[in-house]
Amino acid sequence: MTNAYLPSTWKRLAANGIDEMIMIPFYAPFFGIFFTMLTSEEGVSIPIFTFFLILLVPAVYEFVFLVLMQATPAKWLLGLKVVPAHNFEEPLSWQSALLRALAKRLSLFLSLAIYVVALFRYDRTHAVDWIAETRVVQNVPRRKPAKIRWILGSLFVLYFCVEGWSAAIKVIKTIDWQNNQVHLDELLAAYNLEDLEDFEVE
Repeated sequence: MTNAYLPSTWKRLAANGIDEMIMIPFYAPFFGIFFTMLTSEEGVSIPIFTFFLILLVPAVYEFVFLVLMQATPAKWLLGLKVVPAHNFEEPLSWQSALLRALAKRLSLFLSLAIYVVALFRYDRTHAVDWIAETRVVQNVPRRKPAKIRWILGSLFVLYFCVEGWSAAIKVIKTIDWQNNQVHLDELLAAYNLEDLEDFEVE
């Protein structure tokens, strides 16, 4: 890439949103589970291994496309590219692609806090970039220079850390390690505000 510029934060957010929609067909092997979970009046459980496979779908999606074209489909559509942090001209290695895809799973515990820390930096890199030593760039200049957002960033990081840990605890409580099962009906109830008071863990 001859010219590499810092991309718009809004463009990166839009790319993530589009990727979420493009990713839906990749969950096809699990559609039956989702349908049963939403329609069954009885308890629905799945093996822990299957549960973690579902959680890894986004990581596999990102890894495959980063290896193939250094961008997810949405990033490619919006003119974004993932490159090595210290040399934009080099191709992205499969190791960096894998590390980046796996590092994003930290959002299971810290929610969007791993991305919001980008507000504290002029180069808008975040925790995933630091771990994988990557950067997201575009080939056209940014309209306005990035500014550090100390107050907004601090509020967001605090909120998403609390929200992320709260969500992670709810998920962990639905896992029956002894019987190798994840109780999806309890997981669904845990995220239903009307049922939170009735949600108990044995």
